[in-house]
Amino acid sequence: MKRRSVSFRFLWLLLPVFMVFSAAASGEPTKITFLHFNDIYQVSGIKGNGGFAELATLIKAEKARSPNTIVTFGGDLISPSILSGLSKGTEMIQMMNAVGTDIAVLGNHEFDFGPDVAAARIAESNFPWTGTNVFDPSGKVAVGAQAAIIMEAGGFKVGFFGILTPETAALSQPGKNIHFGDVVEIADKAVKALKEQGAEIVVALTHLDLSKDENLAEEVKGIDVILAGHDHVAATFIRNGVAVMQSGSDGIYLGVLDLDVEWIESRGRKRLSILPSWKMAATRGVTPDPEIKAMAESFEEALDKKLGIAIGRTAVLLDTRRDTVRRQEAAFANLIADAMRAETKADIGFTNGGGIRGDCVYDPGTMLTRKDILSELPFGNVTVLLELSGRDVRQMLETGVSKVEEGAGRFGQVSGLTFSYDASKPAGARVTEVMVGGVPLDPVKIYTVATNDYIASGGDGYAVLKGKKQLIDASGGTLMATTVMNYIKSMGDLSPVVDGRIIAR
Repeated sequence: MKRRSVSFRFLWLLLPVFMVFSAAASGEPTKITFLHFNDIYQVSGIKGNGGFAELATLIKAEKARSPNTIVTFGGDLISPSILSGLSKGTEMIQMMNAVGTDIAVLGNHEFDFGPDVAAARIAESNFPWTGTNVFDPSGKVAVGAQAAIIMEAGGFKVGFFGILTPETAALSQPGKNIHFGDVVEIADKAVKALKEQGAEIVVALTHLDLSKDENLAEEVKGIDVILAGHDHVAATFIRNGVAVMQSGSDGIYLGVLDLDVEWIESRGRKRLSILPSWKMAATRGVTPDPEIKAMAESFEEALDKKLGIAIGRTAVLLDTRRDTVRRQEAAFANLIADAMRAETKADIGFTNGGGIRGDCVYDPGTMLTRKDILSELPFGNVTVLLELSGRDVRQMLETGVSKVEEGAGRFGQVSGLTFSYDASKPAGARVTEVMVGGVPLDPVKIYTVATNDYIASGGDGYAVLKGKKQLIDASGGTLMATTVMNYIKSMGDLSPVVDGRIIAR
């Protein structure tokens, strides 16, 4: 296989650079296979699903079946996970190199540690990254990514370009010097440029909402395949003649897309016939590749050692017992809500007491470790940011106290507001007073609310939050545990208190 990059300087000027993999064959009828995965955050998968070692086994098997194979990645790699929070994603690049990735598109999480770290990780990669609509102040493609790549497989020239959601500006930390071009406009220019450079098959590597992928297939002529990421959906379908594939998340599936390709002559004219077929190969139960498994285990062992690292000392008693965090204001819960509000610069911080699971007491003087915080917040929930009206905020608070007498996990812990309630009243009519920033809640005002992705999606009875506008969604947020650990480290000694945020009348 032969590969070359195509750069777009100031959007559209072509500056080709050549990089050779191997000799190309002639353009005879052939099968070209894309092995696609996206949005992978853990080296060893989740609860028996996924993992780089299992992916490596599937990749090797598919390469043995189909010699003209290209391994593609749909973005979101270097964050978020507990391990990458410590390493800034270096181990993820090593795993990607080891499994033989051929090309990747930037995801929003590549910018979670800022553009300098993104550039460093890209420089460590043995494969190119593309980000056709991601620009630095000079108009060049940013952070060491490339505008487009042409690879030769089975005698056919396959052109790739990459599109990252412009919402990355709000979802992550790209900084003020990185800007994102219009999805459709730049894709259209990229297709034309690749065709001019001789690409016979055009592949869009994208990290977008899936609806935007569908729109891309409808609006931009000349795209043959869209290999996607971002929405964590495992699906393949044809839209406007374009094969669109996204392979879930965390390596649970390897998407396998075969293209039967050949030139057909009809009435004195040649046209390229492309017939796609596909499958989703699950990694559960797959024998892990021993070399990749050993790499993953070494990273996990290093993580175990790092979990004992101290992050901050509490000067006060912290009570995370079940009956405390599910029935009343708690100092540790205040700490969590404060951390979420501070990270997102929200008006209000809000989380459910049932998400706090340590069920213990930390005496004054206790040094908290990473392990402590992960024990308290074990679910892998992500900090998200919503827009809610004052009326919605009140309903959210009503949901939180609707089953307080039962000790339900939905009990709400807050930051940035105070409220009182009367449990003797019917559920849904218990909240008696709400103050935000010392000012009475305005039912028509729009407030920003930091919370976790579980209740933001309607979990624990919070139907009022489902479908609300998300300024930072789960694909762009950080792990709650990381949010809290970063907050504790910034403070050093801790002294959160119960200060009258929640008053039971």
